[in-house]
Amino acid sequence: KSNHHGIEQACRTMASTKDKVWGGSVPVKFSLASREVTAMQAPKPIYKLLPRMSYLPLVTTSVRDHFVNYAPAIRGDLWFDFDGRPLKWHYPIGVLFDLVHNCGDKNSSATRLPLEITVHFTGYPSELLPCKTLSTVNEHFFHSLKEGCYLKYGTSSIIMNMQKSLHLKMEQSLVTGDYRLYQQASRNWAISDSKCQKIPIRIMIGDGFNDKTIKNRLIQPSLEMKDLEGKPFTLRSALKSTFPSLDLKL
Repeated sequence: KSNHHGIEQACRTMASTKDKVWGGSVPVKFSLASREVTAMQAPKPIYKLLPRMSYLPLVTTSVRDHFVNYAPAIRGDLWFDFDGRPLKWHYPIGVLFDLVHNCGDKNSSATRLPLEITVHFTGYPSELLPCKTLSTVNEHFFHSLKEGCYLKYGTSSIIMNMQKSLHLKMEQSLVTGDYRLYQQASRNWAISDSKCQKIPIRIMIGDGFNDKTIKNRLIQPSLEMKDLEGKPFTLRSALKSTFPSLDLKL
């Protein structure tokens, strides 16, 4: 009975943790780039609370609409920068925030809230991946999801065979940051743990911004389901296995 109670408690804790991760938000102040203002008076900034799990292009339609009448008539693809550094739209908003927010001293703009982001309608940077439509963002997300499923189960058929209705529900979960929508769309993925092969994980190593670019490395370690001692990996043990010399302060 005590073992059953322990399993139930672990499941509740896991569900609560996932809900909190999905429920995380980043307060942002958007301003139109001063050199792109074509009206007599610059528009007021717009403030948004953005889901950490989403991507900038998916949650900034209202930002575009707010500034579009003040921007140049001949426009390109919308893009964003922080302190003059282009923000990579294919990184989740939470990752972008963490990269920015941990790179400055206590008095720098990188550590103040809301995060101040500049909006651009022209001069799309060559170092950013092209993003012509919102479907590009969804395609990127599902590509990553298929890769993760292949690493974990040895097959990506779970995602390839997903019903269109569930596909749309998952897309909506990214826009709203609603974990329950994501859970509804993914509940049919339940596969026995005995069939799990690897832990799909990406680790971003970065020290913020430097020389007009984000200085970071994306690490995708090959982690089995259990460590050398036969114990399930924790975040600490996974990082320690990947970076043995790292001084962890978790």
